Amino acid sequence: MTKKKKILITVVSVILGLMVAGYIVTAVFFHNHFYSGTHINGINSTDMKANEVKKKLADQVQNYSLNVKKIDGSAETLTAEQLQLAFDDGGEIDRIMKEQKSWMWIVRAFQDKTYHLKAPINLSDEVLSSVVDGLDFMQEENITPPQDAAVGDTDTGYTVTAEVMGNQPDQDKLTATLKDTILSGKNEVNLDEAGCYVKPAVYQNDENLINRVNHLNQLVSANVTMNFGSNRVESVGLQLLKSWVVQDESGSDMIDSNQISAYVGQLADKYNTVKASRSFQTSNGAAVQLKGGDYGWKMDQEKTVSNLTDAINAGTQGEVEVAYANTAKTRESNDIGNTYIELSIDQQNLWCYVDGKLLVSTPVVTGNVSKGNDTPRGGVWKIKGKRTNYIMTGKVNPATGQPSYRTHCDYWIPYSEDFSIGIHDLASRASYGGDIYKTNGSHGCVNTPLAAVSQIFNAVSTGTPVVVY
Repeated sequence: MTKKKKILITVVSVILGLMVAGYIVTAVFFHNHFYSGTHINGINSTDMKANEVKKKLADQVQNYSLNVKKIDGSAETLTAEQLQLAFDDGGEIDRIMKEQKSWMWIVRAFQDKTYHLKAPINLSDEVLSSVVDGLDFMQEENITPPQDAAVGDTDTGYTVTAEVMGNQPDQDKLTATLKDTILSGKNEVNLDEAGCYVKPAVYQNDENLINRVNHLNQLVSANVTMNFGSNRVESVGLQLLKSWVVQDESGSDMIDSNQISAYVGQLADKYNTVKASRSFQTSNGAAVQLKGGDYGWKMDQEKTVSNLTDAINAGTQGEVEVAYANTAKTRESNDIGNTYIELSIDQQNLWCYVDGKLLVSTPVVTGNVSKGNDTPRGGVWKIKGKRTNYIMTGKVNPATGQPSYRTHCDYWIPYSEDFSIGIHDLASRASYGGDIYKTNGSHGCVNTPLAAVSQIFNAVSTGTPVVVY
C-alpha cells in the first residue's frame, strides 16, 4: 500500500469517526431535549428539556384568561385565579420526549413536530360551578326569560306576537361549555353561538301559530245586528265574539255554542213581552201594570240561535233574522199599538180603539163573581179568531156526557188561550154594566150589546190585543 493511499484512508477514517461521534453526541443531546422546530401548545420548545416546557406551560396556565361574550354583545373575563386553575400535563410532555426516538434525530429533523395537547389544566367542577353562579348575567335581577311567539289580542282582531329571545342562560349547558373551552385552552367563547341560552319554543314564523291566528280571525269576523224595533238594535261583533272563543277537547279554537244560547236567552229576557210586566195607560188616564195573558213577542230561541250561529260561521256582515214563537201587532216598544180592545172589570166597560181613535165605548157584563167565574184580568191577550152565528158550549158533565150549557151568539171573538173566554153578544141579557157581574155575570166571557159587538167584530182581526184589568 502506498503512503498516499494510507494517508487517504486515515483521513476518511477520521472524518467518519468524527461524523459518528457527532451523530452520537447529537442523539445523546436529544435524549432529554426536544428536537429543533418542536412546538407544544404554541410554545417553541426547541432544545428545551421536558421540565423547561412544563414550566412554560405552567406559566401559560397561570396567565390564562377567558373572554366570555354574552348575548347582548358585552363580555365578562374569567381569570386563572378566579377559576383556581392548576397545571397538570398528565404526563403528556414526558410521553412526547420518550417517543421522540433520539437516535433517529436526522430523520425527525425533516418531519412536523407540532403538538396540540389537551390543555394541561386541573379545573375543579365545584369551583367552576361557584364561579358560574357568581357571574353577573346569572343573577336573577339581570335575567329576562324567553317568551314564545303567541296569539296577540288587538282592537282589530288577533295577531302573532313575536317571540322574546330574552337572556336566560341554560346553566347546565353554560357550565359544560365553559369547562370544554377552558380545557381546550381557548381564550374566547361566544355563549349565544354555543347555544348557552334558553330559547323560545315557538317563533313568529311558526306555521301552526299563523294558521291558528288566521282561524281565530275568521271565527270573530262576523258583524251582525238584530233589530227589535223602536231603534232597539243589538250587535254581535268582534269584542263579543272574542269573549265566546273557547277550545274544544282537542285544543282547537271555536265559538262556544253555549255562549250563543245564553246570549239569545238574555235577549229573550230583555225583549220578550208575553207575560212581561208592562204599564198601560187606561182610557180614564190611570196607569195600570199588566203581566198576564198571551199577547206579545216571544222569541223562538232555538231558531234564533241557529240563525245567529250560521251568520257567525259565515262571517256575515249585516242583519240576522230574529225568529219568534209568538208575535204582536207592532214591533215598537209599546207593542199593543193603537188598535186594541180595553176592558175594565171594575168599571164593567169596554173600549175599542182603531188606529188610536175610539170606535166603541160600551158597558159590558163579565164573569159571575159569586159563582167563582171571574173573568181573568191583569194581562193582555190576543184575539184568536172571529166567528158568526156561533154556538157556545159549557164544560161537559161526565155523568151525562152533555155540556153544561149551549148558547147561541151572533158574534164570537175568543181571546183566552183555551178559546173558552171571548167577547160576544147575548140575546137573553137586557142590561149591562154596573154590579150585574157580581151576582148575575157570565161564565167568564164578556157579554156585550149586539150593536157594539158588531162594530168591534168588523174592526178587529186575529192577533188584536185585548187588555183586561
